Amino acid sequence: MAQRIPVRLNLPGLNTIMRSPEARAIVDSTGQRMAAAAGDGFEYVAAPHRWVARGYVQPANARAMREQARTAALERALGQIKGSGKS
Repeated sequence: MAQRIPVRLNLPGLNTIMRSPEARAIVDSTGQRMAAAAGDGFEYVAAPHRWVARGYVQPANARAMREQARTAALERALGQIKGSGKS
């Protein structure tokens, strides 16, 4: 039988890492690449949270909203950046 090893997470320390400038830079870079891959009319919006770096990509105008509804441009862009192997 395997021996149980207790693990205790340091949540304040983990949160510090998750909102660090380095984590924010990775999230921002990925979001900007996704917005560019989605095409004209899509924008990246940084939305830092108390515990983590975060952001999102959204249509910035009506034409981009229609493009998203018709062709799922954001989902295709996500597939493109996931396959690129870059951080």
